Amino acid sequence: MAGFAKAILITILAAASVILLFNMAFFFPWYLEVIETTFQVSQMIATDNYLTYDNYHHVYDNLREKPIFRERAASDKLKIEAFHVGDRTDSAIEEVKHSSEYYYALNDENAKPYVQMGKLVTVTVTANYPFRMKMFGETIVLDDVPVVFSMTTVTTKHYKDLDYNYGDYGEIDDDFEYDW
Repeated sequence: MAGFAKAILITILAAASVILLFNMAFFFPWYLEVIETTFQVSQMIATDNYLTYDNYHHVYDNLREKPIFRERAASDKLKIEAFHVGDRTDSAIEEVKHSSEYYYALNDENAKPYVQMGKLVTVTVTANYPFRMKMFGETIVLDDVPVVFSMTTVTTKHYKDLDYNYGDYGEIDDDFEYDW
């Protein structure tokens, strides 16, 4: 009887190991897609110093529609965020679609979604990966694993409508001498 119990225990453990192995085989391409999306968004922000409304929705919809992501994630648990470093309330994502002429006409620099070049922006993509298995034709979700990937980028575009020293660059020491 003890041998029979050991055989059943070993069978259950082997089946659980196979299920975990297959879930991990699906997890790595899924996670690489999260990393690639974070990199893509960081490059868009580095180019324009903010993420435009159209680019945000294009990336978000594109990520939701990819087969590996569509089958393995719930769309309501997906978030793409971008904040200026040091200020978690100052989003680098355009919330309402406007033309560039609209932003150039604004006198308040804080109302513009973009900043002057040289400011750091942190991009974060958050999603939940559902560990699931299929038994007897029915899919069972075991647990949701929250996955977060962040990347910091530097803005590179110079805007003529912003003050050149716009941002927190610190004090400039005019008496500094280089040791050449």
